Amino acid sequence: MRYQLVINRASGSGILDNQEGQERLVSIFAEAGHEVTVQVVDPSHLDRALTDALASDCDGIIIGGGDGSITSTADRVAQSDKVLGVLPLGTFNLEARDLGISLDPFEAARELATAEVKKIDLLRVNEFPCLCTMVIGFYPIAAKMRKDIHGSAWWRKSLQIPLQMTQIATRCPVLDLTLRTDGQTVRRKTRATAFSPGEYVDEFGLIPRRENLASGKLFTYISEHLTRAQLWKLSLDFLTGRLFSTEGMTVLDCEELTLNAGKRGQIPAMIDGEIVRLQLPCQIRVEPAALSILVPSQP
Repeated sequence: MRYQLVINRASGSGILDNQEGQERLVSIFAEAGHEVTVQVVDPSHLDRALTDALASDCDGIIIGGGDGSITSTADRVAQSDKVLGVLPLGTFNLEARDLGISLDPFEAARELATAEVKKIDLLRVNEFPCLCTMVIGFYPIAAKMRKDIHGSAWWRKSLQIPLQMTQIATRCPVLDLTLRTDGQTVRRKTRATAFSPGEYVDEFGLIPRRENLASGKLFTYISEHLTRAQLWKLSLDFLTGRLFSTEGMTVLDCEELTLNAGKRGQIPAMIDGEIVRLQLPCQIRVEPAALSILVPSQP
C-alpha cells in the first residue's frame, strides 16, 4: 500500500523531526512492502498537508500527533475512500491505547505496517467530530492538565488527574442536565459527564479504555458526585478500576440524544483533548462504521 505519513511537528517532543528518524520509519514500512512519504509540518500547515494527502492517489493517511490532531484527521479521512493510521505522539494517546497500538513511535510503525483494516465508529457532537470521548463539566481541569502534565511520565500524569479533579471540580458550577433519547427523558445534576462512541471497561489501570470501537452505540456516563467527599470516593474508584460501576454513576447507551443544561445557551466541553464551546441544545449521535482504520493484527 501507499501511505502519506503526516507528522505534527509540535507533537512528540520532536522525536521524528530529523532525517534519521524519518528514514527509519520509511524503512520499517518498506520492509513490509509499503511505500511511505513522510512530511513533518508545523501545526499551522497541518490542514494544507492533509488536503494534499487526501487529493493524492495514496491508499491511506497516517497521522503522527496527539488525540486532537488524530480526531480532526479522522473526520476528513472518514469522508474519503482512504484508510487512517495512528502514530501516537501526544500526551495521553487515548485512541492509540484503545486500538492497542504501542506508544513507542517506531514500534507503532511496525504494528501499522502489518495491521488489518477495520471499520470503527465516530461520534458527531453538533458539528464537531469525536473519536474518543467528550467531557463536560470539569473542562478547566483538563485545560490545566494539558499545560502542566505534557511531557511528564505517564504514571505521574495519571496520578495527578484525580487529585486535581477533587480540588478543582468543587469550584466548578453544577450542571442541571436534561438528556432526551428514544422517548426517554433523563435529568441529572452533575459536575462531570462523558460521552463516547463505545463502552469503557472497568479494569485496573490509570487511563480508561474501550474494547469495542464498533458497537454502533453512544455511551453516556453521568457522575452525580457533587460534594468533596463524593468526589474523593470517585477519585479512589478511578484509581482502582471501578470508575464506571461506582455508585452514583448513571450509564446510558443509545444511538443519539439531545442534551440541554438548564437555561444555558452554551457550555464548554473537551473533545479528544481540545476545548470547544458547545451550543445548546446539543445533538449527539453515533456514526456507525464511519472510519476505516489500521488496527494491529492479533497474535
